[in-house]
Amino acid sequence: MKPLREVIARVGRDVAQEVVVNVFAAAALASLAFVGLGGRMEDVYLRLGGVESPSSVVSVLAIDEEALYLWDPANPAPATTPRALLAVLVAFLQSAGAKVVVLDVLTDTPAPGDDALLAAVVAHGRVVAAERFTVGDAVPFAPASVLGHTVVPAYANLGQEETTLFSGELRVRAVPPVMSVARSRLSGAWPGNLVGGFADDEAPIPALSLAAAYLHAADKTGAQLASELAAVCGGVPLSCTGNAAALGLPASTRLLHESLPIYFRGAEGADGIATVPAARVLRLMGESALARSLGMELPVSVPTDLAGVIAGRVVLVGRTDAAAEDRFVTPFSFPAFQDADMAGVRVHAQVVDRLLAGRHLHRVDGPVAWASAAVLGALVLATARRAGASHLVGWLGALGLIGAGGAFAFRAFPGVVIDTGPAMATVAVAMIVVHLYARGAAE
Repeated sequence: MKPLREVIARVGRDVAQEVVVNVFAAAALASLAFVGLGGRMEDVYLRLGGVESPSSVVSVLAIDEEALYLWDPANPAPATTPRALLAVLVAFLQSAGAKVVVLDVLTDTPAPGDDALLAAVVAHGRVVAAERFTVGDAVPFAPASVLGHTVVPAYANLGQEETTLFSGELRVRAVPPVMSVARSRLSGAWPGNLVGGFADDEAPIPALSLAAAYLHAADKTGAQLASELAAVCGGVPLSCTGNAAALGLPASTRLLHESLPIYFRGAEGADGIATVPAARVLRLMGESALARSLGMELPVSVPTDLAGVIAGRVVLVGRTDAAAEDRFVTPFSFPAFQDADMAGVRVHAQVVDRLLAGRHLHRVDGPVAWASAAVLGALVLATARRAGASHLVGWLGALGLIGAGGAFAFRAFPGVVIDTGPAMATVAVAMIVVHLYARGAAE
């Protein structure tokens, strides 16, 4: 019986050893695939992150399919957002006490309803208008808003978009707070003399999120923002000598011209940012308009729940319907990185919230990560004199602790990203090498 027990024990050890070795091989292959697909450790940490408390400074006014249908049933999915619709929404936000209104909608060409929108923007006084630019052989180019000098112009490109290995989709991870963009002004009769020349050529232009955060926190005007940016940013290529603190915002470690990694609050619908359906606003405004048509004066009534998520806040107005084609791939689509999972207006809202809170990602990577990986690889080899089952199991446990430690640090010290990827990959590969060498020597 004793030889039989020994045989069973030996077979059990061999099977367990092979299982553990296969786990290491899977970890090594997963690391290679993760890197090959453009993954980063913050993608994992963000997915593992807890639920954020509701934001108290930012909300989204979402123009969805229902709102567009209510506005014009004959054309419920327009490519160009109706300007008169925007005018109605801005007027409501003013009555509800929104401190800053952000129009994440292009207004770079004249359209019906511009007069009404212009009047609403002037009446509010603190509106940011989106500009998007294209990058060709020359400098980035952005057609300016037809709203002229009544709004704060800011570019809305979700910069540093990356192409995934297989899908060709755009993954949003970072945005430079300031860019150098050649901006044109409209002049002449439409559509003859569309572009009348360049204005602010190569001037520093704030990101949509930076302009909104500045107007809310610093309580200043767009002209003051332009002046302060010109004082700390300039040159070709653009270079800034200050970070967010130079504009009165909580300081970040990066200069304004450097790409700022987005510390996402969460996936769409789970980020703690209140969403106000534009359809509900239209119904409220419609009651007042109907009363006026009947000769009665019925002021717009702002429900208490809406006032609670609008008054004193930055409210971003944008489309969330499919026809807008304004959706992007974010780290929350991990591990596929293929499906556009977040509307652009919500990405901007999350960045505004982080700028106002001063919470940003802080990476511990590069030389530190690879030096740690080298040390751990050396330890694997140093402890490999007896490359048996206990050695494999011990380092498998260490592999788990490394991964768990990085996730714990991200939660315990919000935004700290310890890049454990090189260390985990090095340990996995080293263990496979040790095991294969030991097996070859034994044979």
